[in-house]
Amino acid sequence: MPKSFTFQLPYLRENGPTCQIVLKPSDPTIEELKLEKKDVPSIAVLALIDTGASTTAVSRKVVDRLKLVPRGTAKVYTSNKNSEIRNEFDVALEFDVDAYIPILRVLEANLQDHSIDCLIGRDVLQHGMLIYDGPKKQITLSF
Repeated sequence: MPKSFTFQLPYLRENGPTCQIVLKPSDPTIEELKLEKKDVPSIAVLALIDTGASTTAVSRKVVDRLKLVPRGTAKVYTSNKNSEIRNEFDVALEFDVDAYIPILRVLEANLQDHSIDCLIGRDVLQHGMLIYDGPKKQITLSF
């Protein structure tokens, strides 16, 4: 049965659909860290759900905190139609214990001028359902 999360957002129109998530290194990386008896870093961040983004992206702060190693690069087209080469990383994304993606390829993005550290793209949303309820100023995610 899908797990649903509803977020009351008094400034939904002004700030967009946001939610708190936890990011960690990908599960394969976590297993390596455990074998080496090293701590597993994690970070709780505010994420913006962005239906215009095909791929989930994270800030440099997330990359540094999780000590992520680039897995490659990708050419992306930004909202102003410029192309850029961005680093790709593998992470685990957690909405809740019952809504966990153990390995997800994300891009590094320049989010320093925003109050968020993650853009959740359609690569994540394709696994669930998003309800944007403007009159109630809430969003519901189901996975």
